[in-house]
Amino acid sequence: MHSPIDISFTPLDQIELDGANEPEAAGRAVNRTELWQREKSHLAVEKTSWLHLYQFKTARGWENMFLPNGAGTVEWRLGWAADIPRGHFLLVLPLEKPVAGLDVPTGILSSTATTRMSRENGLGIAVRPTEPVAIRRGQEIARIVLLHADSLQVQSLYEETGEADVEEDIGA
Repeated sequence: MHSPIDISFTPLDQIELDGANEPEAAGRAVNRTELWQREKSHLAVEKTSWLHLYQFKTARGWENMFLPNGAGTVEWRLGWAADIPRGHFLLVLPLEKPVAGLDVPTGILSSTATTRMSRENGLGIAVRPTEPVAIRRGQEIARIVLLHADSLQVQSLYEETGEADVEEDIGA
């Protein structure tokens, strides 16, 4: 996967405010100026310009390319869709020689998740800036592998020990 833009990342200090009734007050209490609502919580972050630097227009209005995810990661919506057949998954991997300062957590996206992403805002991956780092348009940032569901299933084959064998072992 290649970066669609030039971007300079800095680490993103995030504090999760789980189920806060007054998230703005909680954000002020932890000295954070921005709140990002996630499904069941809010993430409080310091004002970081690169989070707002790139936006794109959707049917719902303007959307940010970068969304805080928690644990120092952001979802990087890449601006393109992936049409994955049912029963397949996308495995997102860091590069063999990762970009210094940018972690790409390993993740698996189902065909259902990629279809939803494609309808809404395009494919997104998690990234974690660990130090200031500049990424150039066209630079490799991650690898993706298409996997069939069968490759993710684990089967265990074993022989059951008969009761007579167990009794012999115990008595010996």
